[in-house]
Amino acid sequence: MTASCKLSGGPIAGARRSFDEWAGVEASALDANVVDRLRPEVYRRLARDADETLFVKVHDAWTRADSGEPMFPADVTLGVVYIIRNPLDLAASCAHHWGTSIAAAVETLCDGAGSPTKCNLTGQLRQRLGSWGEHVRSWVDDSGTALHVVRYEDLSIDPCGFFGGMVKFCGLDYDEDLVKKAVAFSSFGELQRQEASSGFQERSPAAPGGFFRRGETGSWRDELPGDLAERLMAAHHETMRRFGYAR
Repeated sequence: MTASCKLSGGPIAGARRSFDEWAGVEASALDANVVDRLRPEVYRRLARDADETLFVKVHDAWTRADSGEPMFPADVTLGVVYIIRNPLDLAASCAHHWGTSIAAAVETLCDGAGSPTKCNLTGQLRQRLGSWGEHVRSWVDDSGTALHVVRYEDLSIDPCGFFGGMVKFCGLDYDEDLVKKAVAFSSFGELQRQEASSGFQERSPAAPGGFFRRGETGSWRDELPGDLAERLMAAHHETMRRFGYAR
C-alpha cells in the first residue's frame, strides 16, 4: 500500500531528517500528535522552496491531524499514484518486513491494531496505516485529490504499459525506450542483486532477510494458511471485490 504524491515540491514524506531540518526541531523531542500537526506546514515549506516538481513516496493512509487539517495539504498536492496489492499476498510480505508472525500481520491488515508504532520504523515519523481496507478507501474515496490507481498485479504482468501510464499521469515526457530502461533497472531480480551488493535503506531492522523477498503475485497460496486467508477476505470482501481480488 503505497502512495506517491506529486507535489509542487518536497522530499520523502515521513523522513525524519527532512522534518527536523524544516521544522527546526527534532521530531524525537515532540509528541507524535504534535509532529502530525506540523507535517502539513513542513510540506508547504518544502513545496515553496523547491525549484521543481518533486515526488514523495509515502506509506501513510490519507489522514488528518488532530487539528482536523489533512496530513497532505491539497494546495501543494498535484496528484497521487496509488499502488494497491492483494492483501492475501501482502500478509506474508508484511510479516517479513515487520518481523512478526503471519497471523499477527493478518490481524494488523484486518483491524489496523499496532500499525502506527509496532513496525520498528527506525528513523521515520509515525505512520498511521489503519487496516488494508481503511488505507485503500482513505486515498481512493476520502483524499479528494487527482488519483491514478495501479494494481501491483497489473504492473507485474505489463510493467512497461502500466508504468508508462504512471509517467503520463505525472505529466512527464513519455519516451518508450526510457520507460523500458527504467523497468529493466527496477526488475525484481535486479533489485535483489543491488540489495545483495550494497544493501537497501528501507529494509526494516526487524526483517529476518532482505527487503526484496519474493515479489510474486499469488504467492499467498503456498504461504498463507486457509483460515487466515478467510479472515482477510471476510474483513475486506467489498474492497477486494471492487479491485478485482475477490475469489
